Amino acid sequence: MSDMKTDLPPEPPKPDLRRMLDEAVAECVPPAFPGEGIVRRAAAIRRRRRLAAVSVAALLLIPVAGKLALGQDAPSSHTVSIARSPIPFSSVSAETGDAPSPVRVVRPGERIDVGLGMWYLLKEREYCPKHPLDPRPTCVGPLDVAQPGVPMTLDWYPFPQGVVSVFAYTGKTPATRITMTQHGRTTLLPIVRLPGRPSFVSSYAISAPVSDDERKRLVRPTQGPVFRVYGADGAELAEMRQ
Repeated sequence: MSDMKTDLPPEPPKPDLRRMLDEAVAECVPPAFPGEGIVRRAAAIRRRRRLAAVSVAALLLIPVAGKLALGQDAPSSHTVSIARSPIPFSSVSAETGDAPSPVRVVRPGERIDVGLGMWYLLKEREYCPKHPLDPRPTCVGPLDVAQPGVPMTLDWYPFPQGVVSVFAYTGKTPATRITMTQHGRTTLLPIVRLPGRPSFVSSYAISAPVSDDERKRLVRPTQGPVFRVYGADGAELAEMRQ
């Protein structure tokens, strides 16, 4: 009879080899899943879509005309102030409520500080806000600056100290004045634009804080501010509610 060979199970690895394998596996730690960043980005996309729909409805239903009356037929509590910003402002009062916004011309990609750790930059057809928790700016666009359907695009970011808004206006008529109105108070906002692009402007503001529930769920504020853009003749060019 011929010899028969029996299949034997492989020998277990030696202790030194087992230790080396365990150390190699321990170093292979999977990267952390960026859940918070994905949720925040998805919420920002939902906000922009919802605001775009609201803006289109407002443009269809509300005549875009008239001049903001400050100090005329307005409650005595209706005051005008200047937005907090690194841009130097001249004083504005109720008597000079139609004063133009201060203008800052920046280079593409130049940093524009907003406050509360937020900043943004402008590109030819985009604006790019930078949240303190994000590794890099998140660009919004490209915006249709030649044939604008919705002349205002806005992103807002709730913080415990207040709500930061960064937005752009892309209407055909150049903007000379941008305001924010909330709780009976109107604030003159800056105009930030690129060289040679008077019809593509951006602005920013910090409005009143929202409730903890609204901030955690990233829902639209119930008493958010209203942003308005005016031309050189005082006519209202666009309006958007946060």
